[in-house]
Amino acid sequence: KMKKLVAVVPARSFDEVLKNKNILSFGNSNLLVNKVKQLKKVDLIDEVLVSSDSKKYLDLVKSEDIIIDHRPIEFAALDSNFGDFVEYICSKVNANHILWASPTSPLVNSDDFSSAINKYFEIINNGYDSLISVNKIKRHMLDDNGPLNFRFKNSLRNNEKLPTLYEFTNGIVIAPRLSMIKWRYNWGFHPFKLEMNHIKIVDICNEWEYKFANFLK
Repeated sequence: KMKKLVAVVPARSFDEVLKNKNILSFGNSNLLVNKVKQLKKVDLIDEVLVSSDSKKYLDLVKSEDIIIDHRPIEFAALDSNFGDFVEYICSKVNANHILWASPTSPLVNSDDFSSAINKYFEIINNGYDSLISVNKIKRHMLDDNGPLNFRFKNSLRNNEKLPTLYEFTNGIVIAPRLSMIKWRYNWGFHPFKLEMNHIKIVDICNEWEYKFANFLK
């Protein structure tokens, strides 16, 4: 029977910046186990699947009564194509909808997932094709070519008058499984941007962010 919604936790073993970042200690366990336990508390999630190329990682969660996927190395290498991985996950999941939850966003908790899922089913096919968690940015932003959302005019020095930018936080992504296959991506062209508060947006990519997440927990 096709499930309504399955949560996927991707946990690649190698990272160039922060070694073993998906299983770093956090609270009474580690980031991977923490995320699985959060998701298992959400009634709206039918099943949880952890996908990793590491047997060590999968052994850490095999007692959690979840689906274990030993990911082939071609979908975990640094030069692997994310679209191929999305298609691979969709082939493994028996559900109409898939939620992606990163272990490195540990401050996104069970209540946040529940609220996001309820919002997703409210907005899907109602002008939006997916849901993503974001940080709303009202700052003077630049790239290598200069200002992105302001110019050197006195009238644009007030933050409230700046055009809004959004940072994709990687904490929550939800979309229909069939759409993911079509896009070869896990969210679409018209996502609902679910704004998260400044504590929830922490996504651990380096040592400083890891220490900061531990401080906030």
